[in-house]
Amino acid sequence: MKPFEHYIVTRFNVGLYDPATRKNPIYLPPDGWMQHRIKLFTTFTLPSIMGQTCQNFTWLVFMDEQTPEPYRQMLANIPYPNMHLIYISGNGLENQCIADATLRNIRPGDHDLITTRIDNDDAFRADVVEVIQNWYAPRPSPWTIAFPAGLILDLATKQIFVFTHWYNNCPTLIESAKKARSVYSWSHCDIPVKVREYIVDKPYWLQVVHSKNVVNAMTQQSGSITIHKEIPAELSAVSDFNVDVNKIMNLEV
Repeated sequence: MKPFEHYIVTRFNVGLYDPATRKNPIYLPPDGWMQHRIKLFTTFTLPSIMGQTCQNFTWLVFMDEQTPEPYRQMLANIPYPNMHLIYISGNGLENQCIADATLRNIRPGDHDLITTRIDNDDAFRADVVEVIQNWYAPRPSPWTIAFPAGLILDLATKQIFVFTHWYNNCPTLIESAKKARSVYSWSHCDIPVKVREYIVDKPYWLQVVHSKNVVNAMTQQSGSITIHKEIPAELSAVSDFNVDVNKIMNLEV
């Protein structure tokens, strides 16, 4: 019996077609948003997950049930068996609906459940899954793994910097599958566990700042968030995330 089952979880567009959830004026109309986001997804997130050195995981990608057929087919045609598209309704409670749907789609059993969160316009370093699973150890209570160090890419200027975020947007929750709630049950900053393990040896995630971001910006700064503009990186660093530099140069911001 496996000691754990590992799932990467991504909210793609749940709630996109509900006017009540589209409160920010930065949002494009749904078709424009989908076209822009699919370009980001296929440039950053998809290759970073497909290129993981360890493929012992299932990727649950949550889609809004109102997603038009052309976009459904576009994503369904991606030849990657680890990725499972799951269509749900957000009902104004998108994150909780994703948490509930995650639990409906996991393999039950007497093992631990590992759920790792990533947004659909960000990327993981190629060894993130391998590092998480090597770090795994059974514990009596739920606990998390966090990667405080990452990189942040400004698509407008093509500049990239080291970014530290101690409650970052790609946490991993480890818990018993029999009593699981999944990483999406809480805000990524607020997972209520006693044990939080930090892996700090190098940047493990890439956050992309673009014109359609609702929250992320190059001005993010707080007690737990620092964009180290004194530590620029070469654009070629994106290759550590299986991202093609040439594709970045041709992306609309």
